[in-house]
Amino acid sequence: MGLRHAASLISVIIAAMMLISVTTDTQAAFAMSDAVPEFTSFDQLNGKKIGLLTGAPFEELIHSKVSDPGKIEYYSSMADEEMALKDHKIDAYFTNNAVAELAANKDSTLAVFPEPLGETVYGYAFAKGDPDRDRWEQALSGISDREKKALWDEWMSADESGKSLPEQDWPGSNGTVTVAACDTMPPMSYRGANAQIGGFDIELLLMMAEELDVHLVFTGMEFSSTMATVESGKAKIAAGCILVNDERKQAVDFVEYYPASYVFMVRAASDGSGGEGFFAKLKDSFRRNFITDNRYRMVLSGLWLTIVISVSAGILGLLIAFALVFVRHSGRKLPNRAIDVYCALVAGIPAVVILMVLYYIIFGAVDLPAVLVASAGFALIFGARACGTIWSAICAVDPVQTEAALALGYSGQRAFREIILPQAKGVYLPVLKGQFINLVKETSVAGYITVLELTRAGDLIRSRTMEAFFPLIAVAVIYFLLTWIITKLIGLIDVRDARKRSERKIKGIDA
Repeated sequence: MGLRHAASLISVIIAAMMLISVTTDTQAAFAMSDAVPEFTSFDQLNGKKIGLLTGAPFEELIHSKVSDPGKIEYYSSMADEEMALKDHKIDAYFTNNAVAELAANKDSTLAVFPEPLGETVYGYAFAKGDPDRDRWEQALSGISDREKKALWDEWMSADESGKSLPEQDWPGSNGTVTVAACDTMPPMSYRGANAQIGGFDIELLLMMAEELDVHLVFTGMEFSSTMATVESGKAKIAAGCILVNDERKQAVDFVEYYPASYVFMVRAASDGSGGEGFFAKLKDSFRRNFITDNRYRMVLSGLWLTIVISVSAGILGLLIAFALVFVRHSGRKLPNRAIDVYCALVAGIPAVVILMVLYYIIFGAVDLPAVLVASAGFALIFGARACGTIWSAICAVDPVQTEAALALGYSGQRAFREIILPQAKGVYLPVLKGQFINLVKETSVAGYITVLELTRAGDLIRSRTMEAFFPLIAVAVIYFLLTWIITKLIGLIDVRDARKRSERKIKGIDA
């Protein structure tokens, strides 16, 4: 299979997408669900598996209502919880009334558990002791309950066509404020049309921002990262369906803006499935995952960021690796020990942890784009691995080569550059190619520091459609094609380099 065949395959896929988009209605109609829940009392949930978002401190509340839950399973997003519920991997998941009501309105196979677990409020989080919190609370007091209720009804509707955000057309004379917004929590805070962050939380914040005459910049991320981003100083406000409780109040301050309740989402007693054929369902699923709200653009944007991070990290990582190799060759003890420590740390710490340490701690007080932090982090990781690979190849070269070069009058550094490294090249290059391919796939964890790369784009689509098949298959196919094309390109470069190295001219013999 050549590059031309791969291009043809991609063209066919794009053509199919366009055909489906033309022949399928882009509007989806949902009716209010009146489904009967599978479980109707807390006692029925004894021994059952219950889902909970990672970082949500509600285990005690669950145990206070369900005396003997079988197991609490932790998930990174509501989409994962909902799919687990539909697949019978869990029997209920903990959520709030806004998320539950919208999910039940859209999907007749789901139902809201009839008994709430408790009452609370939604809140915007500020860093502990932030004096600006009072200004935002005062701005909120100028918005009437009637206005908030109208806003709630708008975003709670299952019909997405009427949902839009106001333009920030006020002067913004009091500056710009960064908001860490969870982008997987419809209807409160999520990515809608053209991957723009919207929702009840977002529009209400914009109304407050207009009153304060500030402009808002929204940074989308997983729910578990929102309050950590505020605590690190990278954002002023955390938003996205945050439920206020005593434990969270110890870490951050809140502006409370709307009443909320804790609920369980369960399966409906009857799945409400119709007689729609398999291919019709497949076609509708494809449309909802890629065509509606131009979600394919999110995938293309994620692919571009994946390529940018991979290439920049690969180039910078190689520069780091060769710099370390030359330092190691100098034979100085202290620098060599430092290199050993650096390589050991990178080898012993998962890539996602390294990225989070860089983003939230080392660069916590510095306003660096997450893409730059991700590129730097992966460059450090790739550099350490490449350094070990290159040095191992160098050690495999016969020491006699160095002795011969020195006997011919070469300096130590010149012998290393012109004799040893070229001979080691044939050993380390194939390994480096494999390591770079692994680096491309490893960038899938960059979403943990708010980078909207390819895997994160697929996750965001799943959070909107609550379907796994098309988003996951699309991401898998794109990664496969991307790594295959990169492998072919590197192979072409390697072939040309091999031909160049094989050219030998002997003075007095070759013309």
